[in-house]
Amino acid sequence: MAIALSVGVSLVIGITVMFHTRYFWGKEDNPNIYNINNTMTNLTGSFGTVTSIILTVIIVVVALAFVCFCSYRGF
Repeated sequence: MAIALSVGVSLVIGITVMFHTRYFWGKEDNPNIYNINNTMTNLTGSFGTVTSIILTVIIVVVALAFVCFCSYRGF
């Protein structure tokens, strides 16, 4: 469980960093990148850039706390 959560946290952090550094721009011919770009654009449009980053940080911190909890409990 802790490994799966760690992979999920890495994906969330990676996508957020790549979106905010504009790594996805110009690669919309890939349907996966197109969907990720649209989702992140909608989130930042709805909540604002700073709020979406804060929301991502909160999700990552909660997930990391859950990873630690699962690691210590042996799940």
